[in-house]
Amino acid sequence: MDVVAPRLWDGKGEGLVEDRVLLIRNGKIKGILPLEVYEPGPCPLLKLEGTLMPGLVDAHVHLSLDGKDFKQSIERWYPPQDMWRVITQELWDTLKAGVVAIRDGSDGLNWNLEAKKWVAAGQAVGPVVVATGRALRRKGYYGTFLGPGLERREEWEDLLKDQAAGGCDQVKIVLSGLITFRRYGEVGPVQFSLEELSWLVRRAHALGLKVMVHANGPQALEMALDAGVDSIEHGYFATEELLSRMAEQGVYWCPTVAAVINRLKVRKAEEYSPHQKDIIKRTCESQLGNMYKAHRIGVRMVLGTDAGAPGVYHGRSYGEEVNYFKEAGLDNLSILKAATSLGAACLGLKDLGTIEEGKSACFVELEGDPLADLQALKKINRVFYFQPIPCGYG
Repeated sequence: MDVVAPRLWDGKGEGLVEDRVLLIRNGKIKGILPLEVYEPGPCPLLKLEGTLMPGLVDAHVHLSLDGKDFKQSIERWYPPQDMWRVITQELWDTLKAGVVAIRDGSDGLNWNLEAKKWVAAGQAVGPVVVATGRALRRKGYYGTFLGPGLERREEWEDLLKDQAAGGCDQVKIVLSGLITFRRYGEVGPVQFSLEELSWLVRRAHALGLKVMVHANGPQALEMALDAGVDSIEHGYFATEELLSRMAEQGVYWCPTVAAVINRLKVRKAEEYSPHQKDIIKRTCESQLGNMYKAHRIGVRMVLGTDAGAPGVYHGRSYGEEVNYFKEAGLDNLSILKAATSLGAACLGLKDLGTIEEGKSACFVELEGDPLADLQALKKINRVFYFQPIPCGYG
């Protein structure tokens, strides 16, 4: 197929280019030509009317949760037919939103790994799923729904090997607890020592697995950076010094603003006192401020919704997280890179994130110009998604 794009943003440049033809062969971009030199051949020709850009990336989701009711989501895990129905719908909703790749942040029964296999086998229509399987966490601490509570190093080693052998692409480590909303800045306790965390990161890397770490609060963030993790998830209450270290070390940061502030937009808000609501608002204001600081000093921020958290829905909440990045003060180009090329790099997807010769043909056509107005991301004409994309560490 040959695709004529009147306007194209390739995921790298500062502006649009006009009148380009993409030569698509076997799901790959064989070439990109100016329309004026293109000579039609035997391949079908599709003429677009909108703007073509790389498919979007959601760097943090939970397919095992629906964003509506946590308890019901967990209860639904056990009948396989129910999970098949729910997850395939979530995958479809995500793809319709223009998201061609997601990274799942773990669940205790490996449903995210199953979803990866369904998509790869063509049994489900959805984005590429970068799977983490079951998270590493210590027994008695936060994260019972994310993975088994383990205490001994031998158990950690066994789980890491099982994850790698089972087809996981990355590993999720739960380092800190949640934000409590009782006192501003308070988070749950750290689960591992620096020596333990460093060992886990080294072992994961030796097995070819990138490491994403759930970390909130200065103590956990400093440990994560000392241990050499690949990405920090959430990262609330970072200091300027820690943000500078993120930039220097090239660590990806996935701020997940919707996962906190959206709690005030759904029925769950009724559970919070006025004091707690104020803490939630202050916490998000702090996060937005840190995101602006991080942007100014070059932290590699990526866009992740934490879909499945209260009030955060698969696919349709992506635009909300985009808006939070905008509210933080980032310019449109930086936000779009966080949603495409940087997101793909964080997930280890070398074949996605930009529109270039040799890469997979995964992109979206929008009615408008997203560089001028991010609301264009909500007006998708087509999603081009030719085949699952292999990913890897590096």
